[in-house]
Amino acid sequence: MNYLQEVAQLRVELSSAYMEIELTQATMELAEQQPTDYENLFQRELYKVFEKSKRHLIPKETYNKTIEGLKTAAQESSSKSRHGYYVLGKYEVLQCGDVEKLIKKRRMPDERPMYYVSIEETFDVIKRAHIATGHGGRDRMVKHLTEKYANITKDALKLFKSYCEVCQKKNKRPVVTGVVVCPIISNEFNSRGQVD
Repeated sequence: MNYLQEVAQLRVELSSAYMEIELTQATMELAEQQPTDYENLFQRELYKVFEKSKRHLIPKETYNKTIEGLKTAAQESSSKSRHGYYVLGKYEVLQCGDVEKLIKKRRMPDERPMYYVSIEETFDVIKRAHIATGHGGRDRMVKHLTEKYANITKDALKLFKSYCEVCQKKNKRPVVTGVVVCPIISNEFNSRGQVD
């Protein structure tokens, strides 16, 4: 091949590679926009867990009510209720542009914020962490998420991992067929033998 043919071939390969990258990005954007069945199943399971124990998980409605209760408790200077003191001692509101985020109360102002996540946002947060850890296991995701989030439970991570198709394929082991053993039946000791 001459030089011009090689350059033309490289251009074709590069343009096809760029098209694949654009297609992959478009697919990822489409996947982020449309909720999957796994996301809906995941949220339903988290709501079932929430009904049993309302300790860690927070539905979106409760999340917003907590933010509003925190604002009103902070504005009331003279008579705060018991709930107002509880909310002020446990939470803070962090303003991120137009969005208000609920965070864990910081002891020092320069501490990193620990965000609380609603049940509806939990799937997206865990998905980002799961992909960032390279489809890592529960413990790798716990390490990644505990630096930033306060209410992501190990049960939620285990549930998410059970829905991940890549992890299911990775953990699937081929069935190993063992050696079939046919016993030798005889009347006397050492009367028969078998050679493989």
